[in-house]
Amino acid sequence: MDDEISRLFQEELEELEQFKKRCNNKQYQNNELMVHYANMAKVLEKNLRDMMKITKISDSQQLYLQEIQQELEREIEERIKVEEKLVESYKRHRRNQFLLDLAEGNRVFDDSAWTTARQLMMYLPATFHAFYLRFTGWRGKPLSRTAENAAAVQTDVDVMVDHLNTCQGIVAWEWGEGIGLLHPALPNEDKERQIAIGISLKKQLAGSFPHIGVAIGIGGQQGGLDSFMYRCHQARAAAVVGRRLWLDRDVYHHQDGGAYQLLYPLAGKPDTEEFIERMVGKLLNFDQENGTDLLITLEKILQSSNLKIVSEEMYLHHKTIVARKQRIENILQTSLDTFDVRFNLSIALHLLRFRTTLIDTRSLTKENRSCKKRFVGQAPSV
Repeated sequence: MDDEISRLFQEELEELEQFKKRCNNKQYQNNELMVHYANMAKVLEKNLRDMMKITKISDSQQLYLQEIQQELEREIEERIKVEEKLVESYKRHRRNQFLLDLAEGNRVFDDSAWTTARQLMMYLPATFHAFYLRFTGWRGKPLSRTAENAAAVQTDVDVMVDHLNTCQGIVAWEWGEGIGLLHPALPNEDKERQIAIGISLKKQLAGSFPHIGVAIGIGGQQGGLDSFMYRCHQARAAAVVGRRLWLDRDVYHHQDGGAYQLLYPLAGKPDTEEFIERMVGKLLNFDQENGTDLLITLEKILQSSNLKIVSEEMYLHHKTIVARKQRIENILQTSLDTFDVRFNLSIALHLLRFRTTLIDTRSLTKENRSCKKRFVGQAPSV
């Protein structure tokens, strides 16, 4: 029995030695947690050696020592698992920060960046399509990182990033309210090919992560590492703009956004809010206070070449549209017949789409159906 216990002690000491070597690896030189683990291993080793000095051990003591050994083994195993998770988390953080700095323009892609990429064992495609995976929901609810579910959401996001990075050629990182992604591109791949890749990504993620809603934005064209930030921002803007313009779609291309892509960077700025208020603020207040839909009518007037087309599209009598136009002009104290006024109002309505859903296309469709039922060939009340 003594020989058996001595053998068990020796095996335990050997495992502790291996554990100490791992903790003392150069890559963890400044890791406080690993230093703490190494110190604990030294204490355990000292205790074991002290216990080995006991020459006579009773059966009950032997059983107790075996229980201690099993507990030590479980503890070391758990700590090794924790260590591995910490290592993976540290690697993910370094990769993510490196790519985030590039995407945000805090770092240029120079020789130093190539060196960092090699150290992180990261393959970056020379030519790529840029995508942005914008989160739209989590487990059937709007995505929220409040204290109630922040940890669970972050875990799912980390798993998704790790999963994407295992796919051949793909580079992914957490970025704001979504995930940035580079997909390798072949020469001369066009917009249709980009959209096809985006749809394929959407289907794969829906199958692997059905509890996370994702909308995908696509950069304008394939790019190289010298245009890393530019293409990534195009993809991110496409996702944001697309969610505002096309509620029935989940994959959006930057080129489809038109002038909205130029207006998106202006959204939320004080000058923009002041411009919207100056141009259509009175009309917004009037609709809100009186339950009218003159803002929708204004949008239709600005989009159409004449009022007859507006009346047909809104299923309202021509005289009703004329009366609405006059009321809008009185509220805004301007004429809708001049180019500059129509231009400025159009810009204000475009910017408004990034701030509110008052002119949501779904609301407009609902209003059209209501107006169609009322249209009987005579001028109803405004």
